Amino acid sequence: MILTLSLLFACTQTGSIELGGPKDGRPPVSDTDLGGDDSGADDTGAGGDSADDTSPPEDTSPPEDTSPPEDTEPQRGEPDYSVWIGTRELSYDGCEATLTEKGTLLSSDWDYYDYLGYYCEDCKLWYEVTVSPSSACGLSVATSTYRGLVLSEGSADVYFMGSDFRSGGLLAEGGTFDGYTISYAYETSGVTLTGLVEFPELK
Repeated sequence: MILTLSLLFACTQTGSIELGGPKDGRPPVSDTDLGGDDSGADDTGAGGDSADDTSPPEDTSPPEDTSPPEDTEPQRGEPDYSVWIGTRELSYDGCEATLTEKGTLLSSDWDYYDYLGYYCEDCKLWYEVTVSPSSACGLSVATSTYRGLVLSEGSADVYFMGSDFRSGGLLAEGGTFDGYTISYAYETSGVTLTGLVEFPELK
């Protein structure tokens, strides 16, 4: 009896011998099955990664630039109103010609400056202007004259005084003015004239 109990105790203590399968009759689970899932079913539990993702894709495009476009045009300098650079397009009886005008600003100390006020009290600028050529389309052209201006925002009225100081008045009303350029037009004795005056940038 003592020998039998000793053998039984020795086999139980070593634990190195497994006789038969598990008591429930199932084979032992191998290490390669741990954590595996061969059922083919979708894993919708926590930690799953195979469910359909219905969230919208992340927008990786750069943000839209809503700032106004940069002004790449060079800034113009102040206009020089001390000079008159102009042309007049003349049309008469099917003939057309271009008159060229150059002038300088008259100052208040000019000997005959007071005469100018008789023909335009509101003119702040008066010019002595030389015109060429002396004839066009069979018509004589006055080569020396005086021009006065009434300027306002967007518009200009052009006045004149003859070289003999005995004639003058409104030449063209309602011309356009943008600060650098005057455009105007008028008719006289069947002659149509379209004028342009350009003031250069102040140097």
